[in-house]
Amino acid sequence: MAPGTPPEAVAPLVPLFAPYCGGLVHQALLEEALASLLVGEWAGRRLLQGGRSHALQLRWSGETAPLEVLHCDLTFPALPQVAYAFDLPCHQLVQWLMERQGDELPSSFWHWLLLGQPPIATEPVGSAA
Repeated sequence: MAPGTPPEAVAPLVPLFAPYCGGLVHQALLEEALASLLVGEWAGRRLLQGGRSHALQLRWSGETAPLEVLHCDLTFPALPQVAYAFDLPCHQLVQWLMERQGDELPSSFWHWLLLGQPPIATEPVGSAA
C-alpha cells in the first residue's frame, strides 16, 4: 500500500476497477495500484541499455473512476527538457501501475507513449469476483 493511503480509501475502488483490470485474480496488485492512484504521483526509473537508467516522476490529476480521463505529466528530474503530457482512461493507468516491476513501468507503457502502439487489452472479466 502506498505510504499515507488508508486501506479504507482503497477498498471502495476495488469493485469499480476490478472489471477493467483483470478481475480480483491479482487483488493485492490492484489494491497497491489504487493506493498509488490516490496519491496522484509515482516515482520510478526508465531502464536503458547497458544497465543505465533515468529517474522519472509521473503525476496525474482527475477523477478516480475507471472510465474518467486523467491528465498525466511525465518528467525526468535529471533531464528537464524531456517531458510528456498525455491523457488516458484512469483504468489504463491503474493497469500499468499493476504491471510495473519494482520501480519500472511495463514495456507496454513505453510502447504506447513512444511508438503509439495501443496497450495490450486486459482479458474481459464477466464480474468483479
